[in-house]
Amino acid sequence: MTRIKFFLIAIVSISLFSSCKKDDDSGTVTPPRDRSVQYAADIVDIEDYLKSHYLTVTVDANNNPVPTIHVKVAGDGHQSILEQRDYPLLTKTIKNDSRVYTTANSLVGTLIEDPVEYKIYYLKIREGIGQSPTRVDSTLVTYRGIDLDDKQFDYRPNPVWFEQESVVAGWRNILTEFKSGNASDDPANPGNVLLTDHGVGVMFIPSGLGYFSSSAGTLSAYSPIVFTFNLHKVKYQDSDKDGVLSINEDLNGNGDYYDDDTDGDGIPNFLDTDDDGDGTLTKREVSDSFGRLYQFELIPNCQGTTGGLKRHLDSGCK
Repeated sequence: MTRIKFFLIAIVSISLFSSCKKDDDSGTVTPPRDRSVQYAADIVDIEDYLKSHYLTVTVDANNNPVPTIHVKVAGDGHQSILEQRDYPLLTKTIKNDSRVYTTANSLVGTLIEDPVEYKIYYLKIREGIGQSPTRVDSTLVTYRGIDLDDKQFDYRPNPVWFEQESVVAGWRNILTEFKSGNASDDPANPGNVLLTDHGVGVMFIPSGLGYFSSSAGTLSAYSPIVFTFNLHKVKYQDSDKDGVLSINEDLNGNGDYYDDDTDGDGIPNFLDTDDDGDGTLTKREVSDSFGRLYQFELIPNCQGTTGGLKRHLDSGCK
């Protein structure tokens, strides 16, 4: 997942934004594979993997579960990941929500063309006790990434922050199913932090929701990927710094932050510094006369009371 970190334009530029990829051996240019055809092959390979591997879960020194995947050997008595019931195999069906960014459209970008409805298998080893991230928040995680040959291509044993918008679509959409945990000082090791009660899981991602036709370090193009991961912390973002957390700018509550555009200017509210297009910055409309931000629930309407349409969403409020 070294390249999970890079900005979405980097994720999709080889596979989609530029419509072809050079084959260094032949000197020819090869267009990306058909996404539907590739997904059909990927899901078979992933399901074969689930049948041919088994899961063990141990605990670390802080009583956090540690999942490990092993190759199943005939007659070894282990139930496959698909068969075991200690951690029921879950699925989530999603459309690819990755976007292409260009110089001309660097803020909002364009949703990629992908007709596939993807099934992602995942295991919820522990849900966590804190907050769940949205696709526009930041997450503190540790993880290990392998391919279906069990070859490790990325490993982060120390916590690292990622913007959800900057990671591959499979990761982004599964992490929302988990919650953060607790962080406290370690009395036995001053200066260290104990991370406990966080979400722990495993996800199995088709290549179309991963790196698709791009390679990532030692990971080959068109490779389905497996991540074991821990979600330690969530930081709710204010993407446009307008005083309203992005999580509160999904007005229709459908999880798609790009289809909420109050003033119809083509810039979704979570990226728009003037949500209602009335010429007054949103940050001013959600602040009191002393410049102090209101709590979101207490942002007044045009009449100066609470309830109804908040004034930063009402273009007729002067």
